[in-house]
Amino acid sequence: MKVDHPVRNRFQYLIEMKKTERKWHFPFLAALCIGIPLLLGWFSGKPNYGSLSSLGALTILYFITAPISQRMIHLAVCAFGIIFSFTISLFFSFNIYTAALSVGIVSFLSHFITSYFKIPPPGNFFFIMLAAMASTYQFDLEMIPIRVGLVTMGAILSCSLAFLYSVFVEKSEMVNVPRRVFKKKRYTKFVESAIIGLIMMLTLIVGHLLKFQNTYWISISTVAIIQGRNFEHVRQRNMHRIFGTFIGLGLAWLILLFDPEKIVMIGIIVVLQFVVELMIVRNYGFAVIFITPLTLLLIEVGSTVHHEVENLMQARLLDTIIGSLMGLAAGFFLHHQQIINQLEKNIRYSFFQFKKLKIKLCAFSLYLLLC
Repeated sequence: MKVDHPVRNRFQYLIEMKKTERKWHFPFLAALCIGIPLLLGWFSGKPNYGSLSSLGALTILYFITAPISQRMIHLAVCAFGIIFSFTISLFFSFNIYTAALSVGIVSFLSHFITSYFKIPPPGNFFFIMLAAMASTYQFDLEMIPIRVGLVTMGAILSCSLAFLYSVFVEKSEMVNVPRRVFKKKRYTKFVESAIIGLIMMLTLIVGHLLKFQNTYWISISTVAIIQGRNFEHVRQRNMHRIFGTFIGLGLAWLILLFDPEKIVMIGIIVVLQFVVELMIVRNYGFAVIFITPLTLLLIEVGSTVHHEVENLMQARLLDTIIGSLMGLAAGFFLHHQQIINQLEKNIRYSFFQFKKLKIKLCAFSLYLLLC
């Protein structure tokens, strides 16, 4: 007789491996897109340039299964969104509060647009991630064109490799994608976007008030958690994020213990990116184990200054815990239907009052003209 174990069943999601139809060559393509800018940066003696360009190369993760024309249009639009998010935050990074405001606006727009057009995962994630990272860069007006140009080149590289991949590898795969049907409740997405924009603003401000060095880690953890479909899924991602980061820090410590050369780090990053893309559709927690050393190595490769490993790991763990808890709080509001309904009602009422006021002002203006 089979006996159910409530505790075991409740935490089974931590080790559960989901089935997926993702082929091995797409993770290889993603790893190639990230690795090429890093290698070019290393060969040219500008590792920080390679690291910046690899951010734009994350466009490849928006690759979809669709006819090649629709696929390339989708990637081009996503590339523009990534460049736009990065650029806006760079321009407002001169002050922490203007930077937080810009990240909040980008988060609002990215969630509203991706949810309205039903963009598949990763959805709004990388738009918000690049905005949060750009907001923490030291403000330098002369460097803005260079930084934007590097991110743009990374995005172009991803689109180019995606085109070649589509022509030579998946040329026979043609899927008829149905027309998207939009919901009539237009205020729901507006409310969700406003909540996400507000919480992303707070992540940067909280990191600044706590005097953290890399405040965008809090933002990235927060936006990763709120990707959940419902509050239970958000709670699961929260556990995955914290436990995965904790184990991943051990792996990062083991790698950095040998103090590898930057070219070796780049090779490890490519391998880690390949593993992450294999695992993220199967188990998010296992993917986070490899995402953690991946992000730490990217910092080391792109930096001209050697960081203390212990300090870097402690900061990463603390930022992740704070960001995960903030994401959990945001998830509660996003998936609490009574709160959403009440906010929708208030917005509809405010919009109705605004329309009435506008009509009165137009009537008053017309009266003044006639008199």
